[in-house]
Amino acid sequence: MSDVDLKRLINENAATLRELHRRIHETFLHRDETTEGYHEWGDTCKQFHASYDQLAFPGGYDRALDRIVDGDPNAVESAICFLERRPYFFRSGYMFQKLLRRVGHAPLTNDQARRFQQVLVKRDLWRSIKKRKRNPVTKPQ
Repeated sequence: MSDVDLKRLINENAATLRELHRRIHETFLHRDETTEGYHEWGDTCKQFHASYDQLAFPGGYDRALDRIVDGDPNAVESAICFLERRPYFFRSGYMFQKLLRRVGHAPLTNDQARRFQQVLVKRDLWRSIKKRKRNPVTKPQ
């Protein structure tokens, strides 16, 4: 699968996870009103949890971290695409951090090393912007 296809898949899966997570919150609001509402909420939770591993990361997230360190080329490429895309869904920030650390210890091709370095530069830029927003510089009066 090309990196373009991987990134498209990552985006589509992230959208699906966001929608499932939204449905959990939506059905939660009405779960105690009727028996059907309770079952709808429960079914939505089951669907989210049953599909999370496969939707969160191409090939499944549970085994991905070990596959990355072992040098599985598909897992490494998927991880770099995930880091480049930085999708947003439930727990994706934690995944980003774990993948970042694991890819840093994985065997990379020259192209992957270049792309990973770009991810690190963007992450550092994001951190500096975030830090400035929290601690704005005030001018003396």
